[in-house]
Amino acid sequence: MDELFKLIPDRFADIIVARLNVSKLSEVRIRNRLPVRICYGGVYYYLSVGGISKDRQSALVAGEKEAEGVILRACEHSLYTIADTVKRGYIPVGGGIRVGVCGSSVVSGEKTVSVKDFSAVNIRIPHEVKGCAAPLYYSLISNGGINNALIISPPGCGKTTVLRDLCRLVSDSGKNVLLCDEKYELASCVDGVPTLDVGCNTDVVSGADKPHAFTLGIAYMRPDVIMTDELFPSDTGAVLTAIHSGISVVSTVHARDFRDFSIKPEFERLVKTNAFSVFAVLDKSMGLKVYTGSEAA
Repeated sequence: MDELFKLIPDRFADIIVARLNVSKLSEVRIRNRLPVRICYGGVYYYLSVGGISKDRQSALVAGEKEAEGVILRACEHSLYTIADTVKRGYIPVGGGIRVGVCGSSVVSGEKTVSVKDFSAVNIRIPHEVKGCAAPLYYSLISNGGINNALIISPPGCGKTTVLRDLCRLVSDSGKNVLLCDEKYELASCVDGVPTLDVGCNTDVVSGADKPHAFTLGIAYMRPDVIMTDELFPSDTGAVLTAIHSGISVVSTVHARDFRDFSIKPEFERLVKTNAFSVFAVLDKSMGLKVYTGSEAA
């Protein structure tokens, strides 16, 4: 948690260390001049002098430019070094921590070129839960190969944690895995070395978009499996190219369930071509449910 404590003011860090079990902490939300909120054990609370509270009146309140302070600490006061990711809405930090950023966009033409007047940050803290992907892993294995799979869940239900553990399991089984870590939170490489366990046979491409990473992997790395987080419509072509090249693909997507995913017009090509044969649905109440083929519908 050292990376987290470097980001937030000491008055918040001291309370977290003294009053809370840091292993249960998954988010710290800081909004200028508003109560500080945390996700603790999967439940949102306000951060208070006593630790956590549901009472807004007892919450600690962020300063007028607290969000900017977090961002400056995240980049060691060199905003230009994070300019590219900030305009995409986040900052990668060591240990897999990702800081979501809100502020005023500076637009040129139709493109966001920078962000100013930072108003809020959401510090997301990763957790390694080894073994959590075991039910999905055993559903992927087929005649010595790996089925194409999609992990479906709303935000905040743990799909990145499951994908990371699945990557470890597939990689350690002997398969060559290409991991597209677009937002630096799956492997969280520092100086070319993963700081989170993604398996001993995993090659990590950090910071690149999926079309670029998939093209590189197919051409030069000979992966058995490509894994990536947060599938978007613009990634559909790269996914289908990989699958048609004989490479398995495992990804995640934001949706409530398989039906919600299947009716999205932007993913129509993936649904119609039956690109994925195994589906894992995650939610906070039911946990991980694995389906194959038509069972998902």
